[in-house]
Amino acid sequence: MAILQALPLAVAHVSRTVLSELYSPNIPVLLQTCGFDYFIADCEHGYFDYGAIAALAAVSRQAGIRMIVRLPGISREYILKYMDMGVAGLLVPMVSHADEIRQVVEYATYEPLGRRGISTKRAHNDYWCTDLTAYMEKANQETIILAQIETKEGLQNIQAIAETKGLSGLVAGPNDLSSDMGIPMQYGHPLFQQAIGRIYRHASDVNKIAGIITSDITLLMQSRQLGMRMLTWSSELGMIMKGAEAGLKELN
Repeated sequence: MAILQALPLAVAHVSRTVLSELYSPNIPVLLQTCGFDYFIADCEHGYFDYGAIAALAAVSRQAGIRMIVRLPGISREYILKYMDMGVAGLLVPMVSHADEIRQVVEYATYEPLGRRGISTKRAHNDYWCTDLTAYMEKANQETIILAQIETKEGLQNIQAIAETKGLSGLVAGPNDLSSDMGIPMQYGHPLFQQAIGRIYRHASDVNKIAGIITSDITLLMQSRQLGMRMLTWSSELGMIMKGAEAGLKELN
């Protein structure tokens, strides 16, 4: 599977952010204007309904910014609906076993890689398909599937997870991962640094992308120096709060 064609690995890094809960169909345009390459619509912690995700996906496609959905679960219902809405890919949270990724790949990709249900008059292919076989092959190549490593068990099984066919890359979730390791938010702790290094190395060993999601600029820069290229910084809520705090300080 030529999944890496969907990811701009030639660039130094890929800038992303998280859309936590605020909704406007024009947010993808705003993020693209600011220079983001991707954004993650958080349906794990956030409360976006299907209509909101469909609108965001449509605008992101037109604006030329990839949209990834962080899944609320790995059921066929969620995965098929999001993929048919035309999202670029899926972020799977709390991955601890390779079987979890295999299930997502099965639901999110077409034969022969997966068993995604076929419905071509949908947003994912602009409601038009003249060569189904060619379209299915192209869709499989472009679909992004990311495993978020956030548990000790995930670290223990990281090689099998990384080697899963159809997986695009590994993403560190530092808040939950450090907490599960018994060192919450201690990003400078040697054990946590070793964990981040393992995530990067296992992704690199199988020619897949590695990344991290955090608001901590120091941790982002450390991850970038390590070699991670999919860097996800802050969220719309974090940026609003940071801007508000900075403005109030200037006024006072």
